[in-house]
Amino acid sequence: MLESVSKRYGSKTIIHDLSFSVATGEIVGFLGPNGAGKTTTMRMIAGVTAATAGRVTVAGYDMATQNTDAARQIGYLPEHPPLYDTLDVSAYLRFVARVKGVDRSAIPAELERVTAACRLEAVVRREVYKLSRGYRQRLGLAQALLGKPDVLLLDEPTAGLDPGQIQETREIIRAFGEDHAVLLSTHILAEATLICRRVAIINHGRLLAIDSPSGLEQAMEQTNRVTLQVTAPAQALREELLSVDGVSGLEIHPFPGDHDVLSVECQVDARDGIEAAIARAVASRWDLHRLDRQRPTLENIFLRYVKEAPVRGETA
Repeated sequence: MLESVSKRYGSKTIIHDLSFSVATGEIVGFLGPNGAGKTTTMRMIAGVTAATAGRVTVAGYDMATQNTDAARQIGYLPEHPPLYDTLDVSAYLRFVARVKGVDRSAIPAELERVTAACRLEAVVRREVYKLSRGYRQRLGLAQALLGKPDVLLLDEPTAGLDPGQIQETREIIRAFGEDHAVLLSTHILAEATLICRRVAIINHGRLLAIDSPSGLEQAMEQTNRVTLQVTAPAQALREELLSVDGVSGLEIHPFPGDHDVLSVECQVDARDGIEAAIARAVASRWDLHRLDRQRPTLENIFLRYVKEAPVRGETA
């Protein structure tokens, strides 16, 4: 879908040499902090803006030379859905269907299909301005589905929703993923763990990693850590901890405000009981004040990738 894509505005490079693809029947989570380049990338895929370098293809169509054909294969939900408050739900969807070129005779069936898919039956005759935030988001999803596109681009689809609305929206998106290629842009990490087959992490316009949530966890085992605070001589403590089976590295620093106490971060493997082994080794010789275990989570992995990513040149 994206092959070595870059985007520049003047001298500022927003997207740097970005490459990844999304297959039919797959939901890919596009994760990054605000300003990472997610929306710019989505806009390039949707054809709203053109790539400065590289190639963007959608359903086999090149966005640079076959934009019109490609656009027919795309359902796009921007972060702020383009809704018309003065229309009711049915009239709005009928209008979008005509804009998308849906055959007039097929519009009633299309409206019935997307209304059912997005669970809008209860509000189909209600004016858009009277809809709750959750229903407005569902309506945005429905307009993206009109015309039976092969590719769905969803930019922050659960932003601003309450927990119940988020759950309902996730269920709808999960159903979409069965027969669409879905790219889901978000900075909410739970989205990726719950509904995405793969996760692409972006920061400063650069792709840092792409893998399944479980694959990223395996790739970043160094987020498996045990932290402790102990009163002990630093060198002796280092030797004792490195002798514990499963401890692969550690960092020792004076504890702020009390230089008699050391703050230690141990990199450990994934085995259970490693924190107990560390506690026994330390407490048998010195005063152990605190010990915590941090297991790898997608959030820890994401933060580590973002922290370690180099910043080169101008960025978003």
